[in-house]
Order: sequence, then C-alpha cells, then structure tokens
Amino acid sequence: MVSGPSAPRSQLDALSDAIRALTTEISIERVLRRLAEISAHLVNARYAALGVPSEMGGLAQFYTYGMTERQVARMDHLPVGHGLLRELLRVTNPIRLEDLRQDPRSAGFCAAHPTMTSFLGVPIISKGVHLGSLYLCDRLNNQPFSDEDERLVTMLAGHAAVAIENARLNEQLRKLAIIEERDRIAMELHDGIIQQIFSVGIRLDITRRTQNPPDEIAEQLKNAASELNRVIEDLRMYIRDLNRGVDYAVTLGDQFREVFEGFRSVSSSRLVSDIQPGLTHLTEDKVHVLVQLTREMLSNIARHARASEVYVELVDNGHSTELTISDNGIGFNPATVQRGRGLDNMTSRVGRLGGTLTIDSSPGHGATLRADIPHTSPPTSAHTPPAGETNGG
Repeated sequence: MVSGPSAPRSQLDALSDAIRALTTEISIERVLRRLAEISAHLVNARYAALGVPSEMGGLAQFYTYGMTERQVARMDHLPVGHGLLRELLRVTNPIRLEDLRQDPRSAGFCAAHPTMTSFLGVPIISKGVHLGSLYLCDRLNNQPFSDEDERLVTMLAGHAAVAIENARLNEQLRKLAIIEERDRIAMELHDGIIQQIFSVGIRLDITRRTQNPPDEIAEQLKNAASELNRVIEDLRMYIRDLNRGVDYAVTLGDQFREVFEGFRSVSSSRLVSDIQPGLTHLTEDKVHVLVQLTREMLSNIARHARASEVYVELVDNGHSTELTISDNGIGFNPATVQRGRGLDNMTSRVGRLGGTLTIDSSPGHGATLRADIPHTSPPTSAHTPPAGETNGG
C-alpha cells in the first residue's frame, strides 16, 4: 500500500518502523498489545485500543493504551463490545467522528470512564474475516482525526492483519511442537519408566514368595508391590491423557467413560455417574480441566477413601457447568490433610477459567468435591501504562 503525497515524512517513517516491529513479533498477545500502542503514536492519539471479537459477537480480548492504572481501577467493568465497539466488528470501512458523544451508536461507557471526544475506528480484516478493530480517541493537539490519519491507520490495519495471521500460525506451530514433545514423553513413560517400575514390582513379589520372610516383612513387601502397581496405573492414565490432547474427535462422554473404566480397574467401589448429554458448548480447555479433575479425584478416592460408593455428576445449570464428585468413604479434615500437587494444580486451572472449586469432608462422613465453571469468562484486558480504553463498551 502506498501513501498519498500529503502524508508527512515523519508519519510514513513511523508507519514503516511500526511494520518492521510487527514482523519481529511471534507472540499473538505481544502483537495485539504493540498494535494498540503503535496506532496511538502513529496519529498522535491520546487513547488507543485493539479489540478481538469473540464467537458470541462481543469482545474476547481488549488491549489498551493511554489511560493511567488509577483510571482503569476506577472503572467498574471492562469493555465487552457494545456501541461503536460492536459496530466496528461488523462493518468493513473505518468510522471517523468529530464527537462520538453525539453519535447514537455510542453506548456502554461506565460512570468512571474518562471523557472522550474525537474517534477513529478501523476494522482489521483478513480474507473477509474480522480479526479485530483499532479504536483511537482524542488527538494530542485536540484536533479531530484527519483523512490522512484514517488512511495511515487503515494501512496499519492491513499490515496488522498479516502480523496477526503470522502470529497465529506461529502459535499453531508451537502447539504442534508441544504435541510432538507430548508423544515423545508418553513413549518414554510407557517404554522406559513403567517397564522399570513393573520390573521392581515383580522382584518384590518374587522375594516375598520365595524367601519366606517374617509375616511383617512379607506384608510390607506385598503393600510395596501393590503401591507400585497403583503408580503404574497412574502413569498409564497420564499417558492416555497426553495422547488425548491430540484426539479432538473424542467426545466428552468418551473421555469420562475412559476415566471411569480406569477407576473401576483399580477400585472395588461402586461408581454411579450422571453426565448430562449435549454439553457441546464446552471449550477444549474446560473439557480438559473437568476430565483431569475427575481423574485426580477418583485416583485419590481409590487410594485413600475406602469408599463403597462413588457418585459423579456433570450438569449445565444455565449459566455454568457444575461437576460434583462424592464418596461415602472415611472422609478427612480438609484443614489438616496436606493436599496433593495434582489437586492444587486443578484448583488453579479452575480459577483461571473463572470458576470455583470446593471440597467438603469430615472424618467418617465421606467427601464431596464441587467445581463450578462459568460459560463465559471476562475478556482479557491488557493495559499499557498509561493505558486507555477507547469506547466504554
């Protein structure tokens, strides 16, 4: 794209520098964050932002530049894609206003949002698909945005589309590399570590049966061999989960059934499950967390609970997905029992999805785990100090 003759040399140089900077970024998050800052500097705007659309039509991510952290903290909500923000996710041409407050499409500002007047919004489109939009407000010289400003930001948006696509391709390549590494780890676990543990277990069992040790020692050897068998089963479940990461065609129900089969192979407890059908709206990361959480909890029950019955329920209550796992075992005092790393990791993962995880138990009364994961999470927001939110959303 070539700029018209009226573009100042400094602006063309700035655009050229910006394009070069974008081509060096391989992280999609850094590309989006840099675009908000670059667009502001390009046309001397006080505030700038870049919004990424969600599948539901609002905003999934919102990166900003120009507003202080104190201003951001006073806002009672982040932009979610109303008013002009939503409009720019639908149109293919820029929107330029001398006073956005007078435009009927301007909506969604919270009470603490700073006053903004002039507005320039430019969609970022690649192959007919909206990848995002650039929003700019209030030039530093208090003049409205010009035709040349619009042309420069439109040129930037064209190059931004390429940069975003490249960053997403790099992200996909990175995920493929992770999948390859996952396969390598799974193979090493199966062909190396598991076989070594299995060999140790056999030697322990042979020693117990052939050396006629005292009863106490024989019982210890038997328990050690049983514990090694449980470790082997755990490793096999982790291997299955590693492999599951590349098998996206397997349904949620299939994944839970596999977990249940693994539990029944190592536990005599009666397992009753109620997995609601049709939970197709769950994203891959939510499915992974729910399945892993169930696997971890059932593994703990098999080892420690001494339960005769276990109940697993997964339901949609309209605004969130609820997972409940309960048993009638010996129970424990959550305040005094040290939690395992696996369950702590799951608690952290549920939290990152905006959900909550609780465990209720007491000695002699079994245990109940409840995880609640909302359907939607708040849009990702990244403020570049001083950061700014263009249209209150």
